[in-house]
Amino acid sequence: MSEILETEAEALDHFPTTPKDISHVTFYFDATPDDREDDSFFFVKVETPDQVNDDLDAWYEAALEAMLARDPALADYELVGAAIKYGSARSGGGEVYFDLDNDPTDEDYPPTGGLVQGREFRSYEGGTTYNYDDLF
Repeated sequence: MSEILETEAEALDHFPTTPKDISHVTFYFDATPDDREDDSFFFVKVETPDQVNDDLDAWYEAALEAMLARDPALADYELVGAAIKYGSARSGGGEVYFDLDNDPTDEDYPPTGGLVQGREFRSYEGGTTYNYDDLF
């Protein structure tokens, strides 16, 4: 079993149910988990339809399995958290990062120093984007 899935099996409640529809989720992977430094990251962004379950805990493990099947190199990385974008700025939405710490009540500070957008993936180890329907 990959290190990603072993980490995920340890805890079940990392993310809150969002008050608005999830627009997308960006998963943050530590690309060098053994070096004890948080300076090398890989990202996977998942664009979601309106009808997706607004509690990421309900589907992120299945998404990780699908991502791993498409990109086996992810097995060398460690999932450290995810940024959830929901709603819009006008409707009271936003984008919030959560560590995989089994505490869905606290918003965490991203290990990159700020939220990373898709156009910024190349400034790190890279990243990719999937549509939710392509994973499931």
